[in-house]
Amino acid sequence: MRDPRKDIVVSGFLVFALMVCSGCLFTAESKAQISFTYTTPVTQKIVALGDTAEFLSTLTNTGSGGDTYDVDMIKKPATPGDWWVRFCTGSVCWPPEVTHAEMSLGPGESDETRLDMSPLSAGAGMVIMRITSQTNPSIKDSITFTLNTASGVPALNQWAIITLMFLLLVSGLYLMWRRLNVAKVK
Repeated sequence: MRDPRKDIVVSGFLVFALMVCSGCLFTAESKAQISFTYTTPVTQKIVALGDTAEFLSTLTNTGSGGDTYDVDMIKKPATPGDWWVRFCTGSVCWPPEVTHAEMSLGPGESDETRLDMSPLSAGAGMVIMRITSQTNPSIKDSITFTLNTASGVPALNQWAIITLMFLLLVSGLYLMWRRLNVAKVK
């Protein structure tokens, strides 16, 4: 004959084992994977003095849960002091003195960041854009953007040269027209 106490102990052990296993499954499912990508097609540009270079990059949450990201603009080595530099997160552009912002993305969502640099003196500038997960600060990525000024004719004088070339073209056409009319009269 079977001992009912033994059946109760075995049943209790099975119930306990099921509770532990379901707890393991629940914990594994509820723990979100944290990951993201930060990409850009262009990291270097050359522009004339006074022009603005725009660097676009994309932040994508590739994890299984939502996350908020720290976005930091680091001017290192220092960008020339008279250069105008700012960054944008999503549709918000921050004043040049702001070097930190936050972006929140759900799983699978993407948004753009933009870095604007406008050189007012000749030289080179470098800005690092760093993205850090707030959920897991050990997960971070960065892109270094480099801008150089074009040698030669400054941007403001290029319009003067284009205007001069246009006037020379119009003058030449006028002189040709006059010669053709003088030849017809004779």
